[in-house]
Amino acid sequence: DDTQKIRQRASEPPATPTSKMMLPVLTILALGLGQASAQMCAGEVFFGEDRNPDDTQNNVLPLPATPNADEARDMFFLGIDNPSTEDLESLAVGDTSASLVFPGSGVTATLQGGEVRADPPVNGQYAISPENYFSTDDDFSITFSESITAFGFFGVDIGDVQGILTFTAVQEDGTNCTVQIPHEVDGPSGGVLYFGFVDISFPFTSVVFTNSEGMRDRFAFDDFTIALREAVDISDAPSAAPSFAGELCEEGITNADETVCCDGGCGVCGGCDCDMNPGGAALCCPGVIAATDIFCMQPADVACLLGEYVPVDMTECVL
Repeated sequence: DDTQKIRQRASEPPATPTSKMMLPVLTILALGLGQASAQMCAGEVFFGEDRNPDDTQNNVLPLPATPNADEARDMFFLGIDNPSTEDLESLAVGDTSASLVFPGSGVTATLQGGEVRADPPVNGQYAISPENYFSTDDDFSITFSESITAFGFFGVDIGDVQGILTFTAVQEDGTNCTVQIPHEVDGPSGGVLYFGFVDISFPFTSVVFTNSEGMRDRFAFDDFTIALREAVDISDAPSAAPSFAGELCEEGITNADETVCCDGGCGVCGGCDCDMNPGGAALCCPGVIAATDIFCMQPADVACLLGEYVPVDMTECVL
């Protein structure tokens, strides 16, 4: 249900989503990187997504309104004094190593891993404001000139070719935490989402985005926003790992040793032809899922780890 909106603290159990592939449209949660690191994302995540009602693949027009994404942005901005946004309009089209400037903050950054493009829309990707946007079909990173505690952005055409977008915040010493962005997967082209992350106890100097279908699923991004610690007014930010009610993998199916949760639509989790199942390797192959290092944290999470995965070639034919 694209009109559902939920706001939750990290310590509260999240509501069950209304569809298998679509988590609540507006949510705040905390997710962890996995057992190898033991570092949990204890901050807050703001998320809203507007699905494009036009099912004409690629040849879609920009959404005339994005109320869910806009509300997520507005809630993200509520705890920030004078958020600083780089709208990419001063950048040269075609730039593949863009220098970003965040007005009023004194922060600059380097954006690498894609290219700056400009409207008109192409294959479901377009700008949010006014013409320029960042386009990539690969992993990309933004490295900041100093530590920040809040980061947000608009994403366009995310996941329409089964790509799953993952966000990682990295501190100066390399310590990091990861959030799998809960966007729709394999939906119509041209949808719009907003994602914001805030953690006053985890200042980070770079962010890394991972696309599970790199070189196959192209994403667009616009209006990157940051805030320094002194600009963030969240006195009761969560400081401990979240706990969730209910069994994990309620919306999915597990592999033979119950250490990996595949998407329920796969039919079977693993097997020699797991990449041929609905959802492809990213949702149906334990070896591919385990390589993401993303652990299940909510009952509705899929394509995530439930425990320590040990490849079993005879039964899973790991890719």
